[in-house]
Amino acid sequence: MTNQKRTRKFVFGNEKFGGSYIPGEFEINFPEDLSREDFERIFDERMQALHKRGHDLKEEFFDNDSKRKENLKPLSIRVKPHTKEFFKNHSILSPRDVLEMYEEFNNGSEAFINSLLEEENQLKIELTEIQEKLHNAKLFREKLGDLKPEGEVLTDEDKLLKLKQQYERSEVRQIGNETSVGKAQNDIIQHIQMYNTLKVDAYGNDYIILTVYTNAQPVVFYFKNEYDEDDILEIISRIKEFCAEKDIGFHELESDI
Repeated sequence: MTNQKRTRKFVFGNEKFGGSYIPGEFEINFPEDLSREDFERIFDERMQALHKRGHDLKEEFFDNDSKRKENLKPLSIRVKPHTKEFFKNHSILSPRDVLEMYEEFNNGSEAFINSLLEEENQLKIELTEIQEKLHNAKLFREKLGDLKPEGEVLTDEDKLLKLKQQYERSEVRQIGNETSVGKAQNDIIQHIQMYNTLKVDAYGNDYIILTVYTNAQPVVFYFKNEYDEDDILEIISRIKEFCAEKDIGFHELESDI
């Protein structure tokens, strides 16, 4: 008797199984090392798995009763006398019913696990497709940002915003109709002298930027859209002459705004 494995009794009210039952309780003996919490967790997990796969299990285990009986292994359960007495006189569930429940729970959990694996593989495929779409969308946005529709004229606000983003450490000075050609020429030349300028870059008819010996670009002169193109060309021509006189580098480049 000392080698006999100890068991403990778990008692469940009828509400644990649902439906209508005769008065009484359903009891099963389990190994001593299986706690009630572990049993309830296992029971709950299997019940949830069976619920999630209910439709498949219904067709497999409930709609075809004869097929279900054939799939069950021969009943061979060793039970104690008091358990036999319980099944015989008190329980509406037979030992065969208990075995069927176990088979259903077991198969249900396997089906549930298989469904999770299938869903995982499907999610991996969908994730790959989403990542590819995001990558293509990013490339499209980058290309779209580089395109400038033909004939489009950006507003002064748009151009100034781009300049301030591109030359965030530079002062952006605007030249509009309120500034005469002579005053604009003098202002630019004064700044060239004041900053000991190394080179001057003229980007089309949009703006002029100064670069000093420290490679800093302290000031940008932006010509507004309203400014007459001939006046801009005259200003740029005078700045080019001044740079040649003072041996300062001068470059005319295509506008990037």
